[in-house]
Amino acid sequence: MRPAWAQERRGGALRRRDAAAVGGAPGCESPPSRWKSLRGAYFAVYTAFTFGLTAAVLIPVSPDGEVGDNTLFSLVWIVMHMLSVPLLLTARRLDAVGLSLALVVGGYLVASTLWSVSPADSLVYGAMAAGNIIVAYVLATEFTMPQILRMVLAVLLILAVGGMLAHLVGYDQVLDHDTHERENFLGGRRIRGLFTHNIMAGFYCAIGVVLSLALLRGLRRVAALAVFAVFVLLAGSATGLFLMVAAVVLVPLARAVVPRIPLGPLLTVLVPLMVAVGALLWQLWTPLMELLGRDPTMTGRTTMWEFGYSAIAERPLVGWGFNAYFHTSYGEEPSRYVPQFVDYEIAHFHNSYIQTAVDLGIIGLMMLLAVLIAATARSYGFARTHDVDAGVALVMVLAIFLIASPTEFLFFNYNQFGMFMLFVAFFGMLRLRRATSAGTEPVRR
Repeated sequence: MRPAWAQERRGGALRRRDAAAVGGAPGCESPPSRWKSLRGAYFAVYTAFTFGLTAAVLIPVSPDGEVGDNTLFSLVWIVMHMLSVPLLLTARRLDAVGLSLALVVGGYLVASTLWSVSPADSLVYGAMAAGNIIVAYVLATEFTMPQILRMVLAVLLILAVGGMLAHLVGYDQVLDHDTHERENFLGGRRIRGLFTHNIMAGFYCAIGVVLSLALLRGLRRVAALAVFAVFVLLAGSATGLFLMVAAVVLVPLARAVVPRIPLGPLLTVLVPLMVAVGALLWQLWTPLMELLGRDPTMTGRTTMWEFGYSAIAERPLVGWGFNAYFHTSYGEEPSRYVPQFVDYEIAHFHNSYIQTAVDLGIIGLMMLLAVLIAATARSYGFARTHDVDAGVALVMVLAIFLIASPTEFLFFNYNQFGMFMLFVAFFGMLRLRRATSAGTEPVRR
């Protein structure tokens, strides 16, 4: 049988697309058969790793939260990146533009070693991030976007169910070690499951909700939504709960709006509205947070961002080197002066754009913004002209990225799903655009 993510559903009926369909290529092997291959298994496992499976299973954590040796974790990731080399060399369809962009962006991350304040860290982590981009590129060239999104959903469901079952049998590795000892929404100890930690677990489950609403129907949708909802309650992730509620409202709205309204007119309404809401929140933030019983600094984030602005001002053009700042004495300062992180070593600025500018300077930040804008705009066009279900799913996943990115480090992270999926979307939409321009890609009428 074909795996679920190799199937596409429209109007309740399954149909198979030929090699020239969305993201396909003439003369290539039928995509569904590939999913049964080792290459398909590699991509599924790699995606699970970007969600944090390796960190949850391979890095031991003591009952008091002390993190153990990560050697095995590092070795597994090295093996995965070594396997990406033959994956690239044996890829059936490569294009010069996409491959060049992957090498330029990945190369810049590695090149930051030359001016890094911690060259060894920038070299190792930069090489791993470059490998992440290459794998994203190959995945986007070999499989259609609907197939990729269904694969991501399947992996998320497996990790969510597996994490809850592991918690049920008492596997302590799936517990979240919170220095503030906060309970989950059901009154018990928070779990992270098979994800990196509970906040990212909630974030990923919100992505699962988006994909379930957009791609599934009937009882399958209900079951998937129930899995993600229960997991978020056990994780105690307020971020995840908020994003899940937002997804339930926004996905049906997007399905109604996207096919009918072009992106340009939509932005003329949304941008002023978002600016107005942002200005209002800026004025009311502190009293609003106090009314809700929440920390106005968002658990010390605003204080950390001030340190980030200072770091950017010191090295504005090319930054401090990829993943270097917090591996030096410079990065010790935020941990000393953010009271919410007592006895916790801060690893990043909890802001995708500040962290990117610190690591890679204005040049790196401009790269990130260019990729974000291109991926989002072209995904919107994909939903309007090719596949409403998959297109809306992709647009909403990117929208969740954009919502969470100011308070979480999602992009230009060396091994996390945010960066991986962003580049999958970017390269997938780039390939689709080139195929459409060449007349090898049918457009939905």
